[in-house]
Amino acid sequence: MGASVPYRPPELREPEAREGLEGEALEPSLLKYDDVRGLIHCHTVHSDGRDTVLAMAQAADELGMTYLTITDHSPEAHYARGVPLDRLKAQWDDIAAAQERVAVRILRGTESDITAEGALDYPDEILEQLDVVIASVHNRFRMDAATMTARLIRLMRLPVFKIWGHPLGRIIGNREPFACDVEAVLDAAAENGRTAIELNGDPHRLDLPPHWIRAARARHLPFVVSTDAHSTQAFGYLRFSVAMARRGGLTRDEVLNTADVETFRQRVRPQLTAARE
Repeated sequence: MGASVPYRPPELREPEAREGLEGEALEPSLLKYDDVRGLIHCHTVHSDGRDTVLAMAQAADELGMTYLTITDHSPEAHYARGVPLDRLKAQWDDIAAAQERVAVRILRGTESDITAEGALDYPDEILEQLDVVIASVHNRFRMDAATMTARLIRLMRLPVFKIWGHPLGRIIGNREPFACDVEAVLDAAAENGRTAIELNGDPHRLDLPPHWIRAARARHLPFVVSTDAHSTQAFGYLRFSVAMARRGGLTRDEVLNTADVETFRQRVRPQLTAARE
């Protein structure tokens, strides 16, 4: 009989998928669905979601998750009923009321629009009261590559921790990724040390593609696997995000929402006060 062939997970069988990986030691530790402890990037009726905070939290409970981030859209997202300052208290009150009825920990957050200037569209005094900030491009997709790159580099250099949401903005079959120098943006994120990369599991997005996941991983950037859920049913998108992570060669330790809730909160909180000191 011939020599046995070592097992390779399907995601790592193509040569480009193995580039930069640590060989045999890595393969058994590729991220698994059961490693994930928190549902990240979730919308409710307070913006463009279909379900209430309580319904989302109860569904997360049923899935056995230990935490859930409520990240409704921010004020500039008028098209998605972004939450202005005068409606934030109602959302936060709903989160507090729901927390009394569920075991899953509900974290208070936002999906903040990245402005044309590369800023976030809530003031610092609001960001400081949040557990998590997802920063996403939702407009001006047709900027030329140099202008979009500068926009994103300014975002990466902000003194606030943020998760770069659906990073290249594609909608499969409808919108191509916007033009930018991804390498330069990832370099800026790595230099600043205050950014994690979202792997968005919405089947219309599936953003980032594997080669960019590997490029971010090579820079030792952290990741989250997310659902971008606008309903309780969309929690099922998590499996797609995990599959993306595996194609990029990610291990459990490289994905922030495999950690317990307090460790996750400490890693992703905006930390504006600490940044000023």
